[in-house]
Amino acid sequence: MFLVFFISLFFYSSALASFISLNTTVTAKVVGSQLKVLVSAVNKGDEPAYSVQAELQVGDKKILAEKKEKVEIDGDYKGYAAFNLNLINPGQYPLIVVMHYADANQYPFSALTIPVFNFKAEDVPVEIFGRMRSATFWKEGQLGLTLKNSGNTTINAKTNLVVPQELTVQNNQQDIAIAGRASAHTSFNIENFSALSGSTYQVYAVSEYDKDGRHHTVITPGMIKIVEKRNILGLDYQYLLIFLVILVMVFIIFQVFKSEKK
Repeated sequence: MFLVFFISLFFYSSALASFISLNTTVTAKVVGSQLKVLVSAVNKGDEPAYSVQAELQVGDKKILAEKKEKVEIDGDYKGYAAFNLNLINPGQYPLIVVMHYADANQYPFSALTIPVFNFKAEDVPVEIFGRMRSATFWKEGQLGLTLKNSGNTTINAKTNLVVPQELTVQNNQQDIAIAGRASAHTSFNIENFSALSGSTYQVYAVSEYDKDGRHHTVITPGMIKIVEKRNILGLDYQYLLIFLVILVMVFIIFQVFKSEKK
């Protein structure tokens, strides 16, 4: 019974953890040579968000939108920005949006959204497709990326792994050549800068290339989970929890067989 109580208390305590969840929507429109952006976010968590501010980036240009000191539960945030574009080729380009916010203790967090926008062109079919595995670590880890080329000629793409401010990437900008009808593989070394244990982050590999006078952008999402390694009596607490669950199952099975023999 003590084991059942211990496990139930563990999951009950985890369920009580409060959280902030900003559901973000980005609307982007090119008017002439200017990109106009509206960022809307709704707090779907169970505690207020503080110091909420959108950071937007196109190429090497960054703009900080207005800051809202507090966004209540189910409250919303809106931020506006405008970029003067000096892009060369028509096509699709990435817009990086980082939502900065803090909890009641003023601990900072961030979340990413990366849509694409059309510049002097309609939607253009891309020839490369990406797949990125998830990664779980505490201090440092590695995230693998695979790019597949469905075309017949080699594509030279510039790939940038975009992560929240709580993480850092050592080799986030890479030149990748993908041969026609083939795949190319690479990996990124990631370090935990300030992320808390139990946090899950959406990250994005942004791959760009030019072909036939048009610019193409491929966004590949990935997931990183931060899990701290904790030891109890020299054992990792996750393995200890699994061991306790197995003991409970053995105990229940033993009790069932015992009752059937009576």
